[in-house]
Amino acid sequence: MTMTVQHDLDIGVLRYRVCGLTLASNVSFPELSPALEPEPSTAENNILVRFSAHHVPFPTPSHWLPSKSLASEDPWLSCAKVEQGYFLRFHNLADFSVDAEGRKIVGVPGADTSPATLRHLLLDNVLPLALTLQGHDTLHATAVLTTQGVCAFIGPSGAGKSTLAASFLFAGYPVLSDDCLVLRKDRGQILATPAYPGVRLCDDALDVFGVDRSLSLPVAHYASKRRPVVQNHPDHFSTTPQPVVRIYSLVRPTEEEQGGETEPQIEHLSPRSGFVELLESTFMLDRTDRTMWLRQFHFLDRLVSHVPVKRLHVPNEFASLPATRQAILDDLAHG
Repeated sequence: MTMTVQHDLDIGVLRYRVCGLTLASNVSFPELSPALEPEPSTAENNILVRFSAHHVPFPTPSHWLPSKSLASEDPWLSCAKVEQGYFLRFHNLADFSVDAEGRKIVGVPGADTSPATLRHLLLDNVLPLALTLQGHDTLHATAVLTTQGVCAFIGPSGAGKSTLAASFLFAGYPVLSDDCLVLRKDRGQILATPAYPGVRLCDDALDVFGVDRSLSLPVAHYASKRRPVVQNHPDHFSTTPQPVVRIYSLVRPTEEEQGGETEPQIEHLSPRSGFVELLESTFMLDRTDRTMWLRQFHFLDRLVSHVPVKRLHVPNEFASLPATRQAILDDLAHG
């Protein structure tokens, strides 16, 4: 199937910094920090984004790529490989076209999709996949910067990665990413490239941290989560790549375990076990691409050889956040 997509983003674009790149777009992104010095649209570190003003979906591909099984029977995201690259359909929300090099993205919103939802889909779902196509090593992780270095949190949706990161944020520790962590090896270290300011929090977490909702942005029209605005607090967001010193895989107690251990517990993992934990936290657009799998395996092997991966058992109560934060800081200090 052929898709004809125009990428005329050289005229009248807005430019922002995200994941170490310059994002050039025809719409504003209040979630991102503006790029202070515009760069040529042909620069390799640019990614071009255009949102269509028309609610006309792309033609439906004849063949879809296999994807991870979803908890719901209704599909949320379907992907297809097409002549120009890849096609992503967020059902009843939006369509996206991504070129084969991951440098040009076109989004077409659904009739009832809000601008905030479209930006969320681009930033937190499409962009990580595009970065992988560009050759960047990425991890589905939330990360904070401590005095010892960067610690990252991985785990399934609902594990509490963003809430734990917010606990660090409001204790004075910068957040580097809330969903997509870009990593690279440099002189024997693994460095984390900051993504963009902010975390996504549910209403009860906003109340716990005392966040004024007027100082937050909606994430999507289909969810109650909001992003506390931190761009006006430069101390809360670092723009310089920082060394990663620890990765924690978050585990919540099961229903049978409720009412048992109420203190956070940190479990040491072997590099092999850490590798297995990290496998579920990779961004894979085409799960049939053997070359991509090989590259991911090499990346994870390098990662576990440089950064310890540990399992963090986190109590369900918000009241345990200070103790969990302190347990992490103690573990980092004695690492």
